[in-house]
Amino acid sequence: PGPHSAYAGRSTVVDLAADAWGGRGGPPRDGCGDATLKNGVALMKTQARSLRGQAVDIHKLDLSSRTARITVSGPVSVDANGQVNADLTIKLQDPKAVAAILATAIPEQKSQIEQGFAGLALLGNEPSMPLKVVKGKVSLGFIPLGKIKPLD
Repeated sequence: PGPHSAYAGRSTVVDLAADAWGGRGGPPRDGCGDATLKNGVALMKTQARSLRGQAVDIHKLDLSSRTARITVSGPVSVDANGQVNADLTIKLQDPKAVAAILATAIPEQKSQIEQGFAGLALLGNEPSMPLKVVKGKVSLGFIPLGKIKPLD
């Protein structure tokens, strides 16, 4: 395999690490996804133990909890310092239910989440918008969601 080889995988159950939210858990969630890890074959052969310097293209990742559903697609990378960067498109089903989950998981951003998602409700029951992560700072459209700590 050359330097541009890739590894594609599919998952039928997704368990988000509570560590990404500062050790806080959330409601039960199910999901499935399809993504391509850049240079995946080479990484599997070397059994790399760090996410730093890695990149993945998410073709489609579906996460759900009861009536709330989030569908995500786009590129994600981790720089040499462990900072996450992403340029994703996110589609929400039942934004009010998604807002309730996020407000519980990120209580310090509760008022911003509730205000932002009140506006999203005007866009219908399945709005689509950009989800950006720049050096670990996460925002959903104009709604700041917090920060992801550097990864190992």
